[in-house]
This record gives sequence, structure tokens and C-alpha cells, in this order.
Amino acid sequence: MKIYDFDEKFFDYVRTWMALHPGLKEAEIEERYNEMMRGWLNAPAQWLNGEKPGEYFNRYSDPKDLMKLLEEYLKRHIGLPEPLYRRIVERGEACAPALVRMAEDPDRSEALRATALALLRDIDDGAPLDLYLDLVCRCKEKNELSDMAADALSDRGDDIVEALLSRYDAATEYGQLLILDICANHPGDPRICELLLQKLRNRPEARALYAALLGKLGDPRAIEPMRALLNLTDLSYLDYIELRSAIEQLGGDAGEERTFNGDPDFEALRNLE
Repeated sequence: MKIYDFDEKFFDYVRTWMALHPGLKEAEIEERYNEMMRGWLNAPAQWLNGEKPGEYFNRYSDPKDLMKLLEEYLKRHIGLPEPLYRRIVERGEACAPALVRMAEDPDRSEALRATALALLRDIDDGAPLDLYLDLVCRCKEKNELSDMAADALSDRGDDIVEALLSRYDAATEYGQLLILDICANHPGDPRICELLLQKLRNRPEARALYAALLGKLGDPRAIEPMRALLNLTDLSYLDYIELRSAIEQLGGDAGEERTFNGDPDFEALRNLE
């Protein structure tokens, strides 16, 4: 099972192609990128003993072989060939169980787990719901896996709210933030507003963030609690601006503007005027 650097070979092809098409501007080259890619994928390649790059991985059907290739490319830090990625997606359900195991395994590299998760999403969203929920709720800090899982959950319908809120209390601090960020796209459940207001009061270092989420949620019950924060003495100018914006976004009146003399952000913006 030989590993070829498809990216390197494609760039060699592009350099040759450009030499045969002199005088093209950068924009013209970009416009013909897909044409170049198709030509390279469908042309017999000497480095593959006459096989076409686009068909090379069709010889592999066993999920074990495909998973071995996937791991080997990532272990060697060689770009994963698009034809290999496509072949794994084509094998779909046959490869899904192994991909789930990879994505779940914390001992695997983040690059491998993220690639496995991306493949599962392209296999007609072959990842189980619990995998996405675990990646969101157990996450301790921002990373590619939690972002991918959050995006996948955000694409689901309103029924995802109950699944997320049922795990809220046991989630990490960052996991709770991701849960509320996702749920803010699904208004209607009063618990979302209540939880966001709790964070707004109890996490002063993140007031601007939670105010923005309340604005996005669109629940007018948040107007008065946010108005009550506008005169806090420890409120930063940027937090104040975000609170006002959220109140107005919800249809409320934020009142007369305060001045924040001495606040570095306020002074910097005032000097720009």
C-alpha cells in the first residue's frame, strides 16, 4: 500500500499547465482551476503507472484498507487526496463505524478525529447524535472538533434544544456556552432566555457575549434585566454598547447614552471621531 503525495503531483501538473498557457492573468488562472483539476484527475499519470489519479483509490473497497490509508496520510502530514476522501464517502455506511470510533477516541490526534468527523458529515450525516453532543458538552476550550460538532447540531431542527438542555447542567463551562449559542438560534423555550440571563449576571467578563446571544435569541423578556445592568459602575464601554444593541434589537428603549470617560475603548473611539 504505497503512499503518494497527490498534492505535490497536482502542483507539478499546474506548473506545467501554466507553462503551456503563458500570459494568463491570476484571475484567469483561478477561473480555470476546476478545468485543471478535472484534466489532472482524468489523465493517465506516469507516476501511477498509467492509472488516472481520480480512479486510483477505486481499487480499495475494504473499510480496513481505506482507514489504514487515511491514518497513514495524516500520520505523515501529507495532504489527504481528494479521490481518497471521495472513495471513503462512496463506501459510506461500510466505513461509518470505524470513523465513529476514530472521532470518539481522545487518544487519536485532533487532525484525524476532525477528518473522521468531516467524513461522517458527508456520509449523509453518518455520525450518531450522541457523538456530537459529547463533543460539545465535554469540551473545555475552543477546538476544531467542538466547532464542527456545534455546526452540525446547529443545522438540526428545533428538537435539538431539548437534547442540549438536558445535558446543560453536566456540561463544562465552555460546553454550556456552546449549548446556549446553538439554542439561541431556536427561540421559543423560556429556559434558554433564563440561562442566558444567569450567565449575563454571573459572568461579568463575558457580558458582551451573552448580551449578543440574547439579542440573537429575540426574547423580549430579556429587555428589562439588561436595562437594569446599563448603570453598573463596573460596566466596560464595550459591554455597555453590546447591552444597548441587544436591548434595541429586541425592540426596547435603552435610554440616554452614558459617557465612559477614562475607559480606553471609549477614549480610542472618541479620538477617531
